Amino acid sequence: VEDLRHEGQDLASIPVGEGCAAADCVVIVTDHKDFDYARVLAESKLVVDTRNAMKGMRSEKLFRL
Repeated sequence: VEDLRHEGQDLASIPVGEGCAAADCVVIVTDHKDFDYARVLAESKLVVDTRNAMKGMRSEKLFRL
């Protein structure tokens, strides 16, 4: 979804890499096959993976729950 209006607030999406780089922590709460999780990990400062979406990947900034 590129943009939407919800409860009087305009919301717009941003590219995944840009969002990951800007965030202090990326939390994966749903495993989507369309995401490039290697890129998410590379672009992020810290990742918490609650769905094992990054199975087989290793990094000091990756934590699994």
